[in-house]
Amino acid sequence: MKKIYLLAVMLATVILLILFVLYNRYASYYEEEEISQYISKHIDILNENLDFEKKYALSLSLFVSKNETMKKALISKNQQMALNEMDRFLEEIKHSTGIENIDIQIHTQDLKAFARNWDKSAYYGASLSAFRQGLVRVRKTLEPFVSIELGKRLNIKAISPILNKNHQFIGSIEIIMGFHNIKQRLQKFDLQILGLLDQKFIDIAVDLKANQSIGNYYIVEKQYPQALYQILHTHPEVLTSKQFYHRIKKRIIVLIPMKSVGIEDVGVIALSIPATYDHETTAVKAEYSKENSNYHFNQQKREVMIK
Repeated sequence: MKKIYLLAVMLATVILLILFVLYNRYASYYEEEEISQYISKHIDILNENLDFEKKYALSLSLFVSKNETMKKALISKNQQMALNEMDRFLEEIKHSTGIENIDIQIHTQDLKAFARNWDKSAYYGASLSAFRQGLVRVRKTLEPFVSIELGKRLNIKAISPILNKNHQFIGSIEIIMGFHNIKQRLQKFDLQILGLLDQKFIDIAVDLKANQSIGNYYIVEKQYPQALYQILHTHPEVLTSKQFYHRIKKRIIVLIPMKSVGIEDVGVIALSIPATYDHETTAVKAEYSKENSNYHFNQQKREVMIK
């Protein structure tokens, strides 16, 4: 009888141990799944803001491509006329929307630089077709196109064809916007982003050579969140890790691969998310991302792309 009792106790103990292990595994899996969904919602917010910025840039590009003064300047090769019209247009945008960080560039029929508002020197004739795949695409398709594209800088570029009265391609116009407006809108969600360019592309993005670098990356913009920079600076292993996310100093850090049109991954966007979360917080964040409620990440493959 005593042996049966001991066997029963041992069997019960083994069963309890198995149940304990299974419970811990399930709890761990559930927590990881919950964190993954929480992170996914915040990346959706970033993606939606990127999409909004792209659509805004594209609408401006389409509008300016119809400007008769710009067309006249391009046909007559009058760079100063184009520069004056750019200044007028940008002043109107600033006055009506308060947005200042917009640049404009015009390209010739053979994809050479014609005029750009941030350089009032005799900037003319530099060939862009070798490294600007977006320009090549627009000339070929005669369709407007917007993307994150690598050039002398890495930013959002919205390109529209400029057509003459016979609907023939005579050049293109480009609206260029950085990530400043996106960063401002993300602040209300307590999110921070840091655009990082892989150093192997710095000979193309020559305007970024003077920017701050971190690990094997150059920071895309001169103004950036210092708190996120300090986390990456003191934890450089994050930039080379294969982990889906890192929890550091009450923040969750995620690296999102960033592609440029026609080129491989050119860098990453580092996204900083509050590490404290609950169901109520997640629901509030999710409300902003209803259209992407099915968005999910493969943690092993890290299939997250900014397209």
